[in-house]
Amino acid sequence: MNKKPELLAPAGTTAAVIAAINGGADAVYFGGKSFNARRNAENMTDDEIKEAVTRCHQHGVKVYVTLNILIKNSEMAEVVNTLNFLKTLNLDGLIVQDIGLIYLLRHYFPEFKLQTSTQASVYGLEGVLFFQKLGFSRVVLPREMSLTQVADIKKKTRIELKIFAHGALCYAYSGQCLMSSMIGGRSGNRGLCAQPCRKHYQLFDENARLVKEGYLISPKDLNILDALPVVSASGVDSLKIEGRMKTPEYVYGITRAYREGIDAAAGDEVDQTIDNRAVMQVFNRDFTRGHLFNEADILNAQVGKNRGVLIGQVVSLAKTAKNTNHKSTYQPLGIRLYEDVQLNVGDGLSFGEDGKTGTRVDAIFTPSGRRCERGLGGETVVIPCRHGVSPGTPLYKNFDKNLMDSLTKRGSESLDQPASAVNFKLYLKLGKPAEIVASAQGCAVTYRADFYPEAPLKNPIDEAMVREQISRIGGTGFELGIISMELDDQVFLSRSQLNTLRKEVLIKLTQKLADTEKKEVSPDLLHSTITIVPLEKELLAKPERLKKRQSDGEKKQVSLSFEKMPMIDFLMQLDGLDQVVLPLLGEGVAEKTALLKDRGITVLLKTPKIMDDQMTKKVRQLLKKELNQDGFLIGNYEALQLLNKTSSYVEADLSFNVFNTLATRALKEWGVGGAVLSPELIETELQEITEHSEIDMVLPVYGVQELMVSKKCLFGCKNCLEKKKGTTGLCHREMSGKLLDERGFSFPVERDDQGLIHVYNGDTLFLREEILELKSVDTWRIYYHNESIKKLRTIISYYRQGIYDKHWGLPEGLGTEGTTRGSFRRGVK
Repeated sequence: MNKKPELLAPAGTTAAVIAAINGGADAVYFGGKSFNARRNAENMTDDEIKEAVTRCHQHGVKVYVTLNILIKNSEMAEVVNTLNFLKTLNLDGLIVQDIGLIYLLRHYFPEFKLQTSTQASVYGLEGVLFFQKLGFSRVVLPREMSLTQVADIKKKTRIELKIFAHGALCYAYSGQCLMSSMIGGRSGNRGLCAQPCRKHYQLFDENARLVKEGYLISPKDLNILDALPVVSASGVDSLKIEGRMKTPEYVYGITRAYREGIDAAAGDEVDQTIDNRAVMQVFNRDFTRGHLFNEADILNAQVGKNRGVLIGQVVSLAKTAKNTNHKSTYQPLGIRLYEDVQLNVGDGLSFGEDGKTGTRVDAIFTPSGRRCERGLGGETVVIPCRHGVSPGTPLYKNFDKNLMDSLTKRGSESLDQPASAVNFKLYLKLGKPAEIVASAQGCAVTYRADFYPEAPLKNPIDEAMVREQISRIGGTGFELGIISMELDDQVFLSRSQLNTLRKEVLIKLTQKLADTEKKEVSPDLLHSTITIVPLEKELLAKPERLKKRQSDGEKKQVSLSFEKMPMIDFLMQLDGLDQVVLPLLGEGVAEKTALLKDRGITVLLKTPKIMDDQMTKKVRQLLKKELNQDGFLIGNYEALQLLNKTSSYVEADLSFNVFNTLATRALKEWGVGGAVLSPELIETELQEITEHSEIDMVLPVYGVQELMVSKKCLFGCKNCLEKKKGTTGLCHREMSGKLLDERGFSFPVERDDQGLIHVYNGDTLFLREEILELKSVDTWRIYYHNESIKKLRTIISYYRQGIYDKHWGLPEGLGTEGTTRGSFRRGVK
């Protein structure tokens, strides 16, 4: 029998919390008004959060609060106040990504159980082990990981693992997308993604020929309902439904579908109330099982929003069918309905594969003009419509009024319980101690017995007998709430043992409630652990690094970074560099490193940005060799875990999203000696961090900026779409082209030899005299893309000397056309 994974449901409102509980969720996740990655959702006030936590715990549902955005120094005081409030609520966990917040929580709020957000960018086993070592209780695995890898990691770790089960997919790896912030200043890392992947694009090849157009980087929605038995067998601990911005009806319907699916996969008898068609009707952009099952065809270029369900097509009408007695601005539209469908007044329709236009069904008529209540499968009906739609156009129902009314009613059923109601959940498994959980008034306790369920000599225990014994709570001061249980098929406990479980867990619950009441009488509770004062000392402490620096007139170190390994002849023509960054996996890396060091240039070897377990194996093998490096530039937690005992200098790359001073404290604690600053920070924020960092600070000053990295190939060549046994079906042949958006902006696109897609900003980052004010930056980094040797030498010379000249100006061959200062002046929301 498969273990039941936790069913984790989203909630953006109080109504969605109630819907999730009614739907059968084991846990919910939601955020407050600030610091969560769905800032555009309605979200909840502090009072609503407190009420939601109590309501969930009364029904045996766990609560995880999201604090999963990047946080600025200026926001730390508010973060502390938020944490002081949350620590009073007996939460089951916090979901986080920001390195500085992780430092704050581990040093000042150790009582919280921590979980990684998908924005934290964990890619494989070594990353999971890193967070296990930090004391996290759970890690979420990337949506780009296969189920085989999930099962393998589960066998090799002790920490809980969570995967995505249903909902919207991002095109880019989470936590590594800058497209929204660079286009419009709305940062996905700060919870305000403008969803550029749902926009319309044209794709051109390297010869400027149009390849295709549509919603080219819009993924289908994830749906693993039909794979729940094998998913449960992987041992994964939690299945996450995405959708904090979705309606309560969506939350109830999808949660209910997965509740029934998980229970059925575990062998329970289930009466199905939400079928596959209803799931499709609630919301879909077409469905995929995603990378979890190595599906190659994950994108849906035809539609970027809810498609609904295909129900028929538009047909021509005879002249006698054109009198619908409706408003003159509307025209009669004939519809032939497919079998087994129904059309009702109040439904919503969309026309064609792209679904760009649609209508609400305000009335339904027969072809002869007689009004009718509904249209049934196989019939031809007429509706008023303001759009002219050609005959033969496919017709989708994207809103089913009857279904949504039903989901609304079922999802909003009253959850009221007496204040003293106690809920029980029992776990009776062969080979494991008998366990019971009791929850009331927002508190939950667990009692694990010293006796074990046994194989029955005659008849196994049944739920009726368990329920009878556990419900005997007279005289305890509690009223009976909900009793749920997980029992093996052939298991036995005596009545006296069940009584012991009930009595002992109620003793623990009574004690915990008493302790909680004692805490709540203290008026200073919100500030009993930390105020902003000691935190300000952390943020504003003068680092030893600056005390050792030479005068402010000292020139910055100039560093040049290569994504692909350059030829030796190319390298030998470059002068004026203090440092070169080479790809660790590049050909001839040891030889080229040695040549550069002979010229007095320090060399950092850069690990791949995305390191799944297969790539980590390659990196581990290379690290055993003599590579002559001065240090490593690391792009992920997998590399950090591999290098945690190295004596070499280690620098954290852009992908670590260093956004505040406490992030530099965390990195120093983890053995990291330097970090590249986030490209989303404004000048004043950069200055504050660099002035108070205890590790070296690197500022990107020139180069093409990567906006997305993705495992979802958009070129659509034959090899990418053919599934191959034992592979993802991705083609590893390098390709290039460009995406053109609806405003005419161009974004270069490249596919590397790993099969990963890289989308770049069309304008080149070029910071000039303004960076001289950032006196505490140690290194200026130039990123080589495809510049000529002549232009590259000009760029290096500029940052070596020209920028320091009294009268600022640009040398010949180095202009500002096609360049940007990025977020340096504008910042992000």
